Amino acid sequence: MPHRTTSAPPSVLASRFQDVRAALSAESPGALDRIAALAVQALDRKDLLVAAASAGMAVLVEHLEWAVHRHAPRMLAILAAVGPDAASAGADGLYSWAGAAVAHDYGVLPSWPAADIGMMMERAQHAPDDAALALGCALGEVCERNGKDADFAALQAQLSGVEVQPGVSPFWRGHWSIACAWHLHSFGKVAEALQRLEMAQALAAAHGLTRLGATAGLQRARLIECRRDPPKAVALAEQAVAHGDPAQTPLWWADQADVHSRIALNALDFHAAVGHARRAVGYTQAAGVWPGYQLAYRASEAYGLLGTGAIDEALACFNEMKETPMPRYLSARLHCLADLAALSAADRHGHWSAATQADLANVLRRLRELEWPSVLPMLPEYIARLFARALAAGVEVDWVRAAIRTRALSPPRGAPEAWPWAVIVRALGPFELVTESGPMRQPSADARKASSKPLELLRFLAAHGHDAVPVEAVAAALWPGDGREGRQKAFDITAARLRRLLGHDGAISVHDRRVRLNGQFVWVDAQALNDRLTEGESAAQGSAAAGAALEAALALYRGPFLPDSKEDWAVVARERLRTRLAAVLLRTLRSADITGSQSREWTLRVTSADPRVAQLIRLP
Repeated sequence: MPHRTTSAPPSVLASRFQDVRAALSAESPGALDRIAALAVQALDRKDLLVAAASAGMAVLVEHLEWAVHRHAPRMLAILAAVGPDAASAGADGLYSWAGAAVAHDYGVLPSWPAADIGMMMERAQHAPDDAALALGCALGEVCERNGKDADFAALQAQLSGVEVQPGVSPFWRGHWSIACAWHLHSFGKVAEALQRLEMAQALAAAHGLTRLGATAGLQRARLIECRRDPPKAVALAEQAVAHGDPAQTPLWWADQADVHSRIALNALDFHAAVGHARRAVGYTQAAGVWPGYQLAYRASEAYGLLGTGAIDEALACFNEMKETPMPRYLSARLHCLADLAALSAADRHGHWSAATQADLANVLRRLRELEWPSVLPMLPEYIARLFARALAAGVEVDWVRAAIRTRALSPPRGAPEAWPWAVIVRALGPFELVTESGPMRQPSADARKASSKPLELLRFLAAHGHDAVPVEAVAAALWPGDGREGRQKAFDITAARLRRLLGHDGAISVHDRRVRLNGQFVWVDAQALNDRLTEGESAAQGSAAAGAALEAALALYRGPFLPDSKEDWAVVARERLRTRLAAVLLRTLRSADITGSQSREWTLRVTSADPRVAQLIRLP
């Protein structure tokens, strides 16, 4: 790919800039000191272009290599002194903009405007390969921190031809790959992010770029392996920091601590996660970096505090982070996290109300607008509970269901029918089965006989909700005339057929000679009814919670359990559920706080679904 270069003869300082830039790309010892000294010298000699380019280069490389910010304060002062006009022309001006773009995005260079990504990309089309990739490293991070996925896609497409040119520096190609990985991972493209980090590691190994290799290894450990392969993440982090020391590269140790914090969060060891996160914050302070660097580590600390139940401390942590200068996109994300933390506290402490429900609807709308389904990535159980509440109330249903599928979230106990279950079984009233392929149609006469036993097994298991039943008891109930071995063989064959019918191997769980419908994948209305009745029994009589539980139970009770079945196990389940519903209804109706109109409405609804319930409560 040809690039236009300036035809004017370079100044002595400009030639020195090219030499030091090459030294930086080779990770030569002392190269950062040399580029910083050149920036100061060029400013003294009024060579503003070289001063700005050198200062921008120093800022960018310190940032990319996770180095101590020894030169950044002086370099930012130089960039502020010369101003953006000094970087308005020439390929070297792109290095100025690269450093300035990152610094401005962290709120430490307000005198320069935010980089115009479109304009910068246009300038990069006519720049040498290394200058284009250096600018790409900065703009890629700006895109990630500001949620500009479309801009990043255009940037990546433009630089895809640049990074494969034979003369391109492995240093800039590797750091561009790391920048790509961060953005790709932020938008859920984990496999592509891993590929990019592996590319950076390979470049570092092939060309002896130790600092590039350490940075790539640490980011791979943090972003990918800490969840997928924790021992490998620990090994990668240890291998990386072995090439540095806490005095010169404290941010490497911060990332190593963050790896341990993320692993602890995934293992639900929240106290350890807080300790590691606070150690990471300490290393960032030792590095003298910009306040915005701490956000990722403080977020891990806040997640850990939430996990330990220290909600007030977590909220205080989020509120402190709000004071840190950051792009509007990150600020919006942080405010969502703080609000979700408060909602999680209300959820876990039983303080849910109409006001908190309205707050949840507001937060989920903002999450949808931010395109952030991976929110609270280290606390999937917390967001799953809030997602379940949203679905139960009909809030942002399509987006929430898509977010659950994207993250493969496990349903919390009591998750509603609206959760994207692999299988839905309705046995209260007419029997219905819904799989990911859609509702099961009534089989033809020929097919009915072949599918009768798998469906009978499903109906039997539905009678027990998600409770496990001894396999021998199931076999004896469904194949009473066969011997023990024959019943076991019939059960094994029928269970395999049922799994195929449901289209999900995990829907039926057989463990320790017991079988059940797996509550991770299967919703059963009988189980949901039992859960709501339990809530009604445990709530204070006449309370709003008792009324809400009964209301939810009546919505589920479309009729008696498997009214078409005369099997003993079905009759037992039918009477058990009917009696429990009658008891909860009678208890609620006896409350002085229940109005006559409400009492009549509930009575009519349950009588319409099952007249036997009315007889049980001895209504006139």
